[in-house]
This record gives sequence, C-alpha cells and structure tokens, in this order.
Amino acid sequence: MAESEKVSLSNAEWRIMDFLWDKSPATIADMVHYFDGITNWDRHVVIMMLKRMEAKGAVRWQVIGRAKHYYPMIEREQSCVQETKDFLERVYKGSLGLMLTTMVKQEKIEKKELEELRRILNEGEQDG
Repeated sequence: MAESEKVSLSNAEWRIMDFLWDKSPATIADMVHYFDGITNWDRHVVIMMLKRMEAKGAVRWQVIGRAKHYYPMIEREQSCVQETKDFLERVYKGSLGLMLTTMVKQEKIEKKELEELRRILNEGEQDG
C-alpha cells in the first residue's frame, strides 16, 4: 500500500477488517451474526460501515448467488504499519524513544516483554 493509497480506518472499521482478514469472503449476514453479542450493530449499521469502507477502498464485494461476499482490499500488515506510524506521529510527535520511555515508566512491563524488546532492538541494530 503506497502512501497515496493510505486508508484511514475508524475503530469500528478495524473490527470489521480484522474479521475479514481472518474470515473472508464473508456476507453481511456472516458479519451480523459474528458481531451479535459483541456489539450492538444491526444489519443496517454493518451495511453503512461496509459502504463507507468500500468508498475508502478498504473492501470490495462480489455477488455469489444472492449475497454480496466481502473481501479486504488492504493488507493487515501494511495497515498496521501505517496505523502505528500515524499513532506515533499524532501522540508522540514521531518520537519512538518518547513512546517507549512512556510505556516502560507507566506500564508494568514483564521481564519476558523486556527481553523481547531487547531482542527486537538488537536485531534492528544488526540489520541497520
């Protein structure tokens, strides 16, 4: 996904994308059934969100039988990378160090997580 193809998703749209990345193709009925009890979304809400997501270029559909089957048009990994970059810029003015300092000081990070972070940083240092 190139910068010009960036798709900004709301929290609700992320939920639908997560579902589609795991279970596509999916019909509106599939989504309504899946989100029943998790959200208060009815059929009309799901349809409205899918139309908005289609306009953004995040999903597409194909009619199979009598139902529209929805597919993701953006990749999970690229979307996560873009969302992370946007978050880092918006909240921490692009400073990864400030974000990590905040997380380490404010959160109770377990030893296992710190070891994983050290491993990632060491790999990054070796690669770049």
